[in-house]
Amino acid sequence: MLKNTIILTLSLVLGATMYAQNEDDALRYSETFFGGTARNMGYAGALSAMGGDFSNATQNPAGLGRLTKSNFSFTQNVEVNQGSAQFGNNISRSVQAKYNWSNFSYVKAYELNPNKFKNWYAVQIGLGFNRIKSFNQKYNYEGVADSSILHSFIREAEGTYPEDIYNYHPFTAGLAYDTYAIDPAGSNTYSTQAQAGGIFHRRSLERTGGMNEFNLLTVSGNYGNKLLVGASFNYLRIRFNESFTHSEDFADSSWVESLDYTGSLNIKGNGMNARFGLIYMPIPQLRIGAAVETPSIYWMNDYWTNDMETETKDGPKFVDPQFVPTGSYEYRVRTPFKANFSAATVIKKFGSIGAEVEYVDYGNAKLSSRNFSTSFYSFNAENTQIDNIYRSVLNVKIGLEARINNQLYARGGFAHYASPYKESSGNSTIGRRFITAGAGYNFGGWYIDMAYVLQMVTEDYYAYDPTIEGSKSTFDFNNSRILFSVGARF
Repeated sequence: MLKNTIILTLSLVLGATMYAQNEDDALRYSETFFGGTARNMGYAGALSAMGGDFSNATQNPAGLGRLTKSNFSFTQNVEVNQGSAQFGNNISRSVQAKYNWSNFSYVKAYELNPNKFKNWYAVQIGLGFNRIKSFNQKYNYEGVADSSILHSFIREAEGTYPEDIYNYHPFTAGLAYDTYAIDPAGSNTYSTQAQAGGIFHRRSLERTGGMNEFNLLTVSGNYGNKLLVGASFNYLRIRFNESFTHSEDFADSSWVESLDYTGSLNIKGNGMNARFGLIYMPIPQLRIGAAVETPSIYWMNDYWTNDMETETKDGPKFVDPQFVPTGSYEYRVRTPFKANFSAATVIKKFGSIGAEVEYVDYGNAKLSSRNFSTSFYSFNAENTQIDNIYRSVLNVKIGLEARINNQLYARGGFAHYASPYKESSGNSTIGRRFITAGAGYNFGGWYIDMAYVLQMVTEDYYAYDPTIEGSKSTFDFNNSRILFSVGARF
């Protein structure tokens, strides 16, 4: 069978842009969660109006206006991810453990004479970073289905001349054609000896990486002990890696006995945004806040590869390593505008309660080519799909901090991030839930905080064409994080 060299960029392959850049990418970088210090995590991210923590820079930077002393802190994070995948009637489980840094920050606080500085009591200038999202996940599933990934490749290749199949579908149908898993059937159609019914599937999927927000400059101030204002200017870094192995066994095939289809995707991105907020304190016991976040602009670089090996009655068929296709593309992502409203009440000698509501319209995310790109692509179809399947949501966070004594504090909270999908999309609309707990001890000049965060989410996953029965599985994901912060005030 004819083999062509396929080491390419997307600019050289007609139609290949849809391989990696689609509505999933727009959502992946638009949907972020609370992060940062153990105190904020134990409080379920509801510290926006309460303030006094560097994590406020990622939610409402006006909260840093509460600091009257300079502050330094760092936070370490251990993740344990438990995945449960249901495929047909089978349930498979997997575990993944990761370590990372969640926060590192410094804030310089300047106390001012309000008589000299027109009623300004303090100004704070800070910088640091907070981890705002983790991509770490691992799933495995297996079971019997009435369809094969080959049926998806055949549908994709329909109408393509055999001599063009590598150029138009190098990562999918081209691999299946090259390993004799699908064959020409006349009039630019294709078929396979792997017939539907009783096909055993196995798939493993692992994702790693995260999103870190580096606060290049955070400025806040306290006006009249009534109004706190703040702004943060941020650089964001994305690292996302995904790899999978998809295997199938064909018991009744007269030619194809099994296949192994593999792939990997490595993404790097850099972005910028800004955040502005204020907190009003009508009385010392009550704080009301609001903040807005500009759309983030990301400059993305995707790199990917796929491969396939087929076991046939005539022995193994594989792609020569020099012909294994690779792809890359540079593009931009614009995430939606975000706004949040928050409130907190301080109960003297007992602690505090905080709440936040965040508004995001995920349908406003957009994909586009880089400026001055030599491989321009309009992304019209992908942006239409974003508008069709995503919706606006309200995310809710509630937290409390109980004062045990002058030094010891206990914390807990709950957060619900609504599903970004419209009901008509066919995707899960359950959303993400976070349950948190934590404690802190104040030694005076320095302090320690610990937190436990449990994230729960259910999502639908399609191994190939969603319209083909047997491509869908359901993932239940529990992410447990243990965080430990150390900080100093001076």
